[in-house]
Amino acid sequence: MNVKLRVLSAGAVFFMGASMLAQKKKSDTAATKEIEGVVVIGNIKLDPAQKVGAYNVVSKANFESTPFSSVDDVLNGRVAGLNFSSASGDPGSSNMVIIRGVSSLIGTPNPLYVIDGVVIGKGADNAQVMESWNPLASIDPNAIESVSVLKDASATALYGSRGANGVIIIKTKKGRFNQKTRFEFSSETGLQERAFDKMDLMNGDEYVKYGGLLMWNSQGLAGANIPTFTDFGQAQQHFVDTYLTPSQKENYLNKNYTDWTKAVNRNSSVVNTYSFSASGGGENTSFRLGGSYYENLPQIKTSEFDRLSLNAAVDHKASEKLRLGLNLNYSNIKRRTYFGGRASANPVTSSIMLSPLRSIYKPDGSYNQESNPNGSQEMSEGFNPVSILEETYQASTINTLIGSANMDYQFAKNLYFSSTFGLQSQNMKEIQYVGAGHPVYTIMDITSGLGFLGDYRTTILDWNWTNMFSYRNVFADRHSVELFGGMEYQNHEYNTFGANTFSLQGNNPYFAFSNEQRASNQDIQWKQISYIGRLNYTFDGKYTVTGQLRRDGNSTLGDKKNGTFWSLGGSWALEKESFAPKFFSSMVLRASYGVLGNIPYADQWGSQYNAIPTLAFNSNYGWGDSQGYGGISTPGNPGLVWEESKHLDIGTDFGFFNNRLKFTLDYYDKKTDKTIFFAYPAHESGGPLNYYGNVATLSNKGFELVIEGTPIKNENFSWYINANGAYSKTKVLKLNQDLVTFEGETGDASNELVALAPGHLLGEYYTYLWAGVAQADDPTKGIKAGDGIWYTNGDKTDVTNDKTKADKAWMGKSAFPIYNIGLSNELKYKNVSLSFLLSGQFDFYVQNGVHSYTIHDGAFPTRNQIKDALYNSYTDAPGFENHNADNPKAVLGNPNLSRLESSRFLNKGDHIRLKELKIAYSFGDVLKKSVGINNLTIYARGTNLLTWVFDKDLNYDPESNSNSWSWLGKGRYWYASPVLKTVSFGVQLGF
Repeated sequence: MNVKLRVLSAGAVFFMGASMLAQKKKSDTAATKEIEGVVVIGNIKLDPAQKVGAYNVVSKANFESTPFSSVDDVLNGRVAGLNFSSASGDPGSSNMVIIRGVSSLIGTPNPLYVIDGVVIGKGADNAQVMESWNPLASIDPNAIESVSVLKDASATALYGSRGANGVIIIKTKKGRFNQKTRFEFSSETGLQERAFDKMDLMNGDEYVKYGGLLMWNSQGLAGANIPTFTDFGQAQQHFVDTYLTPSQKENYLNKNYTDWTKAVNRNSSVVNTYSFSASGGGENTSFRLGGSYYENLPQIKTSEFDRLSLNAAVDHKASEKLRLGLNLNYSNIKRRTYFGGRASANPVTSSIMLSPLRSIYKPDGSYNQESNPNGSQEMSEGFNPVSILEETYQASTINTLIGSANMDYQFAKNLYFSSTFGLQSQNMKEIQYVGAGHPVYTIMDITSGLGFLGDYRTTILDWNWTNMFSYRNVFADRHSVELFGGMEYQNHEYNTFGANTFSLQGNNPYFAFSNEQRASNQDIQWKQISYIGRLNYTFDGKYTVTGQLRRDGNSTLGDKKNGTFWSLGGSWALEKESFAPKFFSSMVLRASYGVLGNIPYADQWGSQYNAIPTLAFNSNYGWGDSQGYGGISTPGNPGLVWEESKHLDIGTDFGFFNNRLKFTLDYYDKKTDKTIFFAYPAHESGGPLNYYGNVATLSNKGFELVIEGTPIKNENFSWYINANGAYSKTKVLKLNQDLVTFEGETGDASNELVALAPGHLLGEYYTYLWAGVAQADDPTKGIKAGDGIWYTNGDKTDVTNDKTKADKAWMGKSAFPIYNIGLSNELKYKNVSLSFLLSGQFDFYVQNGVHSYTIHDGAFPTRNQIKDALYNSYTDAPGFENHNADNPKAVLGNPNLSRLESSRFLNKGDHIRLKELKIAYSFGDVLKKSVGINNLTIYARGTNLLTWVFDKDLNYDPESNSNSWSWLGKGRYWYASPVLKTVSFGVQLGF
């Protein structure tokens, strides 16, 4: 699709200084520390000496040689008000990072990421065919100097339409002036396995016993053709005779069982990191050159992730008034992964469902991939997960360049000019290959001997050019004034081209071996131009007032493309007052309020033309001679305008004992008006079904607390503690509909258990309320002992075993934790250090998106299940009597649909995780004289080592989510490779 973009006219394009971080600190630790000074844009400084906004920083020690493939993984538990969840343990998968709640109903809830002044987006999935790709995985964590997290309006307003979800600024490492060249090398090797997985599947014996139990329970069922049994052995034999193939019967007799989980997973995955850098500088020039290699063989067999990264930074003082800088970061990633989602081609899905009596191979050595002849749906033909891994794949190559050039010039006394040009270029090639005999796509014929090949190319080019003038002066040693004014221009392009064929012959992944190909492309562009002004005024070093004004124009909006946004804040350094209590070593009171604009879909491709009507043509239907069909893609809404987020933040920072003990408290109240969501035309209009409109209002409220302490600090021993906690709640205040549900879909954006309605939590669970298992017959209601039952409504005053007679009800809980905590400690004794980080999330529910397979109550008699299906289900089968079970009586076909959506498959997600444990020994400079080594440190590290959950029935990772590009993915385990724990050993060398 080629659509000409209507853009804002601009007479000139100015350069605007983007994010540079400047930080002065005594030392790096493994904990979160307060920023000493953050330059966010065009030399506008967020200075903690007159701190107004809410922001924190995570130091470089947390990112060096990390086993995680992306930066956002490291932030979990280290920043108050930041909530993290992962879509998959497969490296390169997208994550969900939420700062102070969700602010929009569409688009990713992730914050904006800025690297050395380059605005790179929100870490949302931008792949064409890979189930999940995290652009942040392109960044080498070893090159990071610090990561700053901006939260409130005073801190984030400078990023305008893209900062409403918070801003994460990443500063990469640089050299230093007047420093002898230093070389650093580090390496780490680790082994990985599942961090938390209690989904224990039945073995062969248990599988057959369950089959017998199912037959016994189903006696007398209409249409089941099940005879009457006199003992359990007859029921079990009937299952064997009816549902097992001859080869499965033989495997059962010989106890030859298949563990499908082991068949598709490596015993342990391996991760290796290698990093090297050289840095230094003379009087006028500093430099740093670095490179790293990250190699990960993930949990799923045949999966691979390799990243080669190169980075360079040069700063030059051309004169006392002119300074120039250049930062470049390049990465090449080669990734191989598997088909995901809900399809049978997903090996994680298939390994859960397949019978342990099915062998991987036939006696002749070929794959055993025929479906059962009785139509029991154990496996679709051609979907043996081992053969799928061996004969299908998704491979990608991603080349990413992130670079920025900056200039700072003092052209007159107290007058400055700063410029930064930032660019992100990403070129992605994705290959899908499916060998013959594997009908991954329904259009494929399993007997044709033809395979599938898809080749998809994506080019992303983002650049921002900024220019800022400033006036800075101090009058009478008491009045500090800083005045900034400038302009920003952003350009974003997304171009795709894809070709595929269903006529691939042989096993050669090239189009030359096919008869017929199809191709399609897409070209999308959007632009934004902004004008920015900011004033900082400090009186007597005690009282600070700051205000900023931003005018943004965005090409994706309707007739009113421009919006004006602002913030105002102030702080009072109370400890400098003569009347301040002497036991305070520091005390600052601060507050800010602002109105920020937001366009939630701007950083995700595909919705950039909502304001105008567009047409689409689809040739997928009627494959062959059919010409396809065309229709309206989007009706357009010329009235679409900015979302407006109104932020209030009130906070205080105070310390005792010469700041050996410090506290930071924040209260925030954020209200987002004109929230964009689906608007619905009248049915009489004939379509389309919906379009985007400004139709809702959201509310985010919360508290944050950070405590930092150094209880002990002497020549030989030191102890540093950082604890953070946050309370956050998001509600829907207004909506254009009384109720919006998300059900009946099969894509990973659906979530049939949640809904939206005014006055309720965002994403509050709204479903049928499970009442458990009936313990006795109730003839008046047609209930029999062992039946699964539901409450008829939210009052929980009556029950029924007929789900059609039950109403859905609100549960008062969502997938977003109300409370988040983090606790880190670092202890040093001479040359030995020990550090650990605990993270926790509380008061939220998660759901098992595979529940209808893992325990199906008899719906699929030959599919495998978790062991609870056998040991914790109601039955009166002789020798297996169980009348106090949590699961209902399994009946063939599950006629009352107890396996489908209800609160039965929700779990408390409350948990505490030992996120990191590290012990290190540093030789210091003892080797400096003998071999010239300045530092040699060896260490052992573990990540995600232990997970404590508070729900005994929770058998999947509580930090799961199904995607990162919609809040609907939050809290949903969705057929993904599990989150991994790592035990690694490493060495750091400096000379």
